[in-house]
Amino acid sequence: MDVICKACCVPAKVLSKVPILGPLVRVYSTSVGQKILMAITGLALCGFLVAHLAGNLLLFAGEEAFNQYAEKLHSMGPLLAAAEIGLFATFALHMLLAVSTTAMSRQARKQEYAVSESKQGIFILPGGGASNWMLGTGIMILVFLILHIVDMKLDLRNFASGASKYAHVKAILHDNIVRVVYALGLIALGIHLSHGFKSALQSLGVNHKRWNVLFALLGIIFAWAVAGGFLAILAWGSAAPG
Repeated sequence: MDVICKACCVPAKVLSKVPILGPLVRVYSTSVGQKILMAITGLALCGFLVAHLAGNLLLFAGEEAFNQYAEKLHSMGPLLAAAEIGLFATFALHMLLAVSTTAMSRQARKQEYAVSESKQGIFILPGGGASNWMLGTGIMILVFLILHIVDMKLDLRNFASGASKYAHVKAILHDNIVRVVYALGLIALGIHLSHGFKSALQSLGVNHKRWNVLFALLGIIFAWAVAGGFLAILAWGSAAPG
């Protein structure tokens, strides 16, 4: 884990020496700056999940409605490609932050003085952030996303065969591997968001002893509304006629 953390730090160390960009990189290499960056990327991904879920819920409206949505989305061409690249970059940065968090938390437990020293160094995220189980659920989500891209975007397992987007999705959700991996990944997503949403708000300064219980409750509701929505789609796809 420490080796991975050091490797992840290399780009930040290089960019910190660039005359104009360097000061900004160094700011976001501090404890506070990196926690803010972690929160921003996490909330950006939450926004994507809401939009993605809203579009996918059109599956319940029938084949015509969903195919029209899919065609309109893909007609965006370069804009869609740019959005996908930005989304991938955001997710990759968020994952690197999570890996670094775990590595530095372990370092802090080994040597107490390393905590204060790490706040001055250039890291993706200092110790004391998300816990180890957050990293574990994040890895499960990553596995789910890889399979999702392999089937939905790249169709490497040949589900489409010239079918419509609606038929393509339905064929994928009938696959036994998809059912298991998606179910586990979406449960992991609910667990991850239930902690991550509240944590992100606190990192951005939305933190008050009178309201923290409410924020925690809202985080849980949001997390399982999103995960539950996707699980409902998975159940629909599994039960729908092939």
